[in-house]
Amino acid sequence: MIDARQRARLLSRRMELLIHVLMGAVLLFTAYGLWVAWSDPEWAGLFILDRLALPKTAQPSETTVQLLIVAFLTQAGLMLWALHVLRRAFREISLHDIVSTESARLMRLSGTAFLLNATAMVLAPPLVSLIVSLDLPAANRFLTISFSTAELLALIVSGTLIVFGHLLAVAAEVDDDNRHII
Repeated sequence: MIDARQRARLLSRRMELLIHVLMGAVLLFTAYGLWVAWSDPEWAGLFILDRLALPKTAQPSETTVQLLIVAFLTQAGLMLWALHVLRRAFREISLHDIVSTESARLMRLSGTAFLLNATAMVLAPPLVSLIVSLDLPAANRFLTISFSTAELLALIVSGTLIVFGHLLAVAAEVDDDNRHII
């Protein structure tokens, strides 16, 4: 029978592998999106408008498409950074002491990174709508504000990771005290 610490290490190794796969998927989708945007910027602009349920005005200008690409690359970069830090946290747990100050620090940092990503998710629709409406006459410009359960869930999960990191720090202190007693 596996004890709790060995099971936590095993689960952490599995999570590390899963996060590697997710990072690869994000990189592939980002690379594919860049390739499509480079090869057919008009289609990419219309696709983005369709995915965000924004009105399909005239064809987006090259500047608009470039600004949209920067906006989405920023969000993809935040997601990759958050996944990378979370992967490092699970690696620390799987290879070293489960309740270490380093695993606590990495878990809190991953929560902060996911919080930044969740904030970017909330800010993306207004930003993208402003970028898209730059091509329109001043009287026709618009701002889209939306908030869905995906953003709410991302905020809750990021907060949970931050709290879990603080709990790991407390557990690391208790574990360190117990070692000094023995």
